[in-house]
Amino acid sequence: MNVSARNEEKDGLLASQETTIQVLGESKIIRVLYKPEGKKSQFAKLILETASSYIPKLSEYLEAAPRAKILTIKDITDGSIARNEGSIAYVPFAYPDPELPIPAPLLYHEIGHWWFGQDPRWVSEGVSSFLPVAMEKSGYLSIGNLEINKVKYWWGFRQPLSTIDLPLGDITNLENIPANDFSIYYEKSFKIQYLIYLELGSEKYRKFLISLMDPKQESWHDYFIAPSKTMYDEKTKGVISLLRKQKEMDWDQFLSGWVQRKGYQKKTKTLLQDQDGDSIVDYEEIVNHTSTTEWDSDKDGLGDFAETILGTNPNEPNRKEIFQNKIQNTGIILDGMADDWEFIDAISLTQPKLPNQKIPITEFRYKQIGNLLYGMVRSDRPFNEIYPKEKDLYFFMADNSKQKERVGFGFKMHPNDVYGWEYERTKGNKRYVWGKVAHVFEFQIDIGDHPDPELILVPLINGPKGPSLGHWDYGKPIVIPLKQP
Repeated sequence: MNVSARNEEKDGLLASQETTIQVLGESKIIRVLYKPEGKKSQFAKLILETASSYIPKLSEYLEAAPRAKILTIKDITDGSIARNEGSIAYVPFAYPDPELPIPAPLLYHEIGHWWFGQDPRWVSEGVSSFLPVAMEKSGYLSIGNLEINKVKYWWGFRQPLSTIDLPLGDITNLENIPANDFSIYYEKSFKIQYLIYLELGSEKYRKFLISLMDPKQESWHDYFIAPSKTMYDEKTKGVISLLRKQKEMDWDQFLSGWVQRKGYQKKTKTLLQDQDGDSIVDYEEIVNHTSTTEWDSDKDGLGDFAETILGTNPNEPNRKEIFQNKIQNTGIILDGMADDWEFIDAISLTQPKLPNQKIPITEFRYKQIGNLLYGMVRSDRPFNEIYPKEKDLYFFMADNSKQKERVGFGFKMHPNDVYGWEYERTKGNKRYVWGKVAHVFEFQIDIGDHPDPELILVPLINGPKGPSLGHWDYGKPIVIPLKQP
């Protein structure tokens, strides 16, 4: 990758990083513009690398290259919203935290609009958001389970449907949405694409997306790829007809409540729920012929989600040795399940229920792999049975190390969250805590620059106010010896 740095006079002395890439045999320049302040130069480099990798793969997936010769990604510095204007995609480089770059789901989304910039908006917005998931599932992209969870988190995949709702249909602007409700529009349009993908399967879904475009229509626009004539003329009705070409079924009924008609089918309204709490939604389990009510369909000790990540069949029992070898190579799978911990050499600490705790913490496991510490917190009952009933709960790992850099770190007890936060870091780079909560809470933190030879933690479960609802024994904190990698 050739990266250059210079100033853009017309953009008010913005710094620029750029590189030339090959996209389906065409040369394209990817240019990143930003104010040269703070960590923006580092973030710009990350965004340039991400975009330069993603765009060629997306072009291969959709069998079409973006129209513009120069594709610009510009940092938002005026508080305006992320958007795509012609050949320029506007993305906040450090949102919501100015110290940490996590724009990838939004970056993927705005890049997707170079292919899908047309109405109806439920298609263009939903597809642009969902593309990384579809590509990962189809083998066209390899960004990993954690990144896919970030994408799902960003678009509120596990959030319940809004109580104020309406079919999206041919709505063309957010003024028709009550209070510009994000959950009604962006979360819902993402879920629509998930339903369509699972109904069609990976290859027919890809063919459906290709049928939405007409890359040979060069006179339509200088930047965006033209929509197919069917979609351009008929909008949502045209999209339904293109879906029927891939699979003959009553799409109007299937998407009732989602797109055209009011009133959801009971089937589709509940298909994206996760009855057994195994981090796989019910519809995906139905498609894969796994159980919607048992987290381990073949009862071999490893759950359905972990088996899909490892590439084994969740419907055929496997030997323990096979799982041990695969998990030792893959590492802990952050899915909120304790199953993979049973197949690795990890430290397990238990304690009896302490008195006067609403949610007793009974087990803590940990494993250091290189500079990463993986941990698991278990209560006396699965957390997915707790968080629908309790509101605003979060895990807090109080750091009692002698030379601690932080008070500790926290993580919300919510199935849609994939990252937590650190408190009062005194030196080094601020970092997110990656994790997932379902039956248990699993997390991953970087301990590479921790100043002490040991990490001393006290896990707690806190509510919005008052004393903790559950905690480890304060008098016997968890002492984790840290290994030099």
